Amino acid sequence: MLENINLAFQGVWSHKMRSFLTMLGIIIGIAAIITIVSTIQGTNEQIKENLIGAGNNVVRVQLTQDGNQVELGYMALPQGVSVITEEMRDEMSKLDSVADVALYHQRQWPDGVYVGNNSFSGNLYGIDSHYLAAADYAVNYGRGFSASDFANCRKVALIDTKTAQSLFQGKNPIGGTMEISGEPFTVVGVISPRVTSEPVINNLNDYYMYTGNTSGTVFIPDSCWPIVYRYDEPQSVAVRATSTNDMTTAGNNVAEYLNGHVISGDTFKYQSKDLLQQASDLQAITSSLLASTDKMLAGLTDVAGSTTAAEADLNKGAEGSLPEQTVTVEQL
Repeated sequence: MLENINLAFQGVWSHKMRSFLTMLGIIIGIAAIITIVSTIQGTNEQIKENLIGAGNNVVRVQLTQDGNQVELGYMALPQGVSVITEEMRDEMSKLDSVADVALYHQRQWPDGVYVGNNSFSGNLYGIDSHYLAAADYAVNYGRGFSASDFANCRKVALIDTKTAQSLFQGKNPIGGTMEISGEPFTVVGVISPRVTSEPVINNLNDYYMYTGNTSGTVFIPDSCWPIVYRYDEPQSVAVRATSTNDMTTAGNNVAEYLNGHVISGDTFKYQSKDLLQQASDLQAITSSLLASTDKMLAGLTDVAGSTTAAEADLNKGAEGSLPEQTVTVEQL
């Protein structure tokens, strides 16, 4: 045992450069594993922490074509997609992991929305009576939508604080008039999410992802949506999950229900994609990177072991420790 240890140290000191490079390779492999694990796990935990911290258990289930969200503002009504009824909404609210369900229409960067000469370029929603509760909005001042607003198709609007600042510029917006596709809507309330979290923008893609929210949001009753746009447009669904960990299950359950009840054909389908699922996808990438790094480290270790063993054998042979070979005259 001591002889092997002595031979190992002799091999290291007699080939200092090779030993140094072998050790360097192992150190780099270990450092790579530590860096990848720390970075990716930290990112996953930060995403989940942001979701939990913001109380944002809401999953958006939207109509898609070939995996891309359908933008109804730029296309004809999709064929084979029925309107979601109130009875269907009630059934979806009873699905596993679902706490609440709301239906809504949406336009990003809508044309024809003005307050005086100030144009609006944020998000316009046509919401049902469940939306504010499901998405966890609170009325700052003024009032929310009443049952009679929906029943009588009253042209009233709710705006968030960003819209109030950008369009009304310090004036009290309550009672003010907004023009939406040529129709006058009266602002009856200013609302905001109960808990907010600001997005972190690190690159141009992040900017385009979040820029739709920087100009604010306007809400009108969904019963008024045909007044400014079209009848029978397919809705999107806001799903509040029972907990952050149930977001993926809740979204998938609602999407599966919709695809079985309102979709006919293979062209369109409802699809859910939430941040928790993105975190899981990121974890899968982490596992792949870790597996590759483990293979690299194992390869470096095997090379180091083979080199040490070969050097030991050579040293033993040089010291006469290898068995002697006897050659006779007959063999010659």
